[in-house]
Amino acid sequence: MFSSITKAAVAATALFGAPALAGLGKPTLFKDGLSPHVNAEFMQYMPSTPSTNGPWSWGWIPKRCADEANRPDVPFSLYDFEVFNVQYEDCEEAWVFCRHTKAELSQSQLIDYFGRLPVHERQSISYVMAVPGGGSAYEIGGMVVFQGNTASVSVFQHEVGHAVDAYNNADGSSSSTKEFLDAIDGDTCVPDDYANSSNIEDYTQVGVLLMYNTVVPGGLDKIGADYSCLSKQLAVVAARQQAAMELGGTCTWRQTYGEVISMGPASGNNKRAIGAKPVMTLVPGHPLAVEKDINRGGEVTVYDNIISNEAADAEAAEKQAAWNAVARHRAVRLSI
Repeated sequence: MFSSITKAAVAATALFGAPALAGLGKPTLFKDGLSPHVNAEFMQYMPSTPSTNGPWSWGWIPKRCADEANRPDVPFSLYDFEVFNVQYEDCEEAWVFCRHTKAELSQSQLIDYFGRLPVHERQSISYVMAVPGGGSAYEIGGMVVFQGNTASVSVFQHEVGHAVDAYNNADGSSSSTKEFLDAIDGDTCVPDDYANSSNIEDYTQVGVLLMYNTVVPGGLDKIGADYSCLSKQLAVVAARQQAAMELGGTCTWRQTYGEVISMGPASGNNKRAIGAKPVMTLVPGHPLAVEKDINRGGEVTVYDNIISNEAADAEAAEKQAAWNAVARHRAVRLSI
């Protein structure tokens, strides 16, 4: 699979907590983007975390998913969303996914690609959402929204990386620290053209390279380019994010969940029976729950020419079905 990424219009410019530098003006390490150089290895060395999943009763949706569904000029109908929990084995609390029924990304793709990321990155995310679109994505306040075909580990790493940038360190956004800005000035290149657009995008693209260095045997020495031109940036990102990139372990904190709302008046009619309102457990007071500033993010990235790995996607769907079957069998055994 491969993709290139280009700058798109800002979906919520005013939400950025720190200003992005307008164009870094640096030479680039890769002119064709990072995905062609990292995705095959990510699929090989970042296995999906075992999980189980289950649907919400139709008629209910997290308010934050509803807010993003209503963001486009022509809003999506809330009735067209399927909401489901995904319980990965490395965290006691599930993640909530909101998927439009016509989204190009399937349920199994969402579960698989998100589950390939390390848990200490995933824990910065509250909701995962997919809607139809032309191939773009954004992170907003710890929520990732995928629009169209974005079936790529590097895409998921980039978008989740924005939340890690914002929330991984107590002193705030890593991409806006003096250390990282000085590293940009001190280096002679940035990863690719998209990284050149701002310090924020540069940080997350350097993070993609650091993930490669972390999980692939031999690290960046195998990537086929002299990455010493961005060594200072790599060092800063490693100091602030390396620990979160290590595979394994269990979640140490989670974003709090918000309000659950009705999809609308039709959810209570005789055509479809509405079930009990889901109860959110990740709320203030929960041992894992940490409240973070969610009034930030929202810049859209357009991803061109993504080709998904159909064989890997089919294998992931089979694994998820098997994991669910085992969980159901255990539940039956426990009830006997």
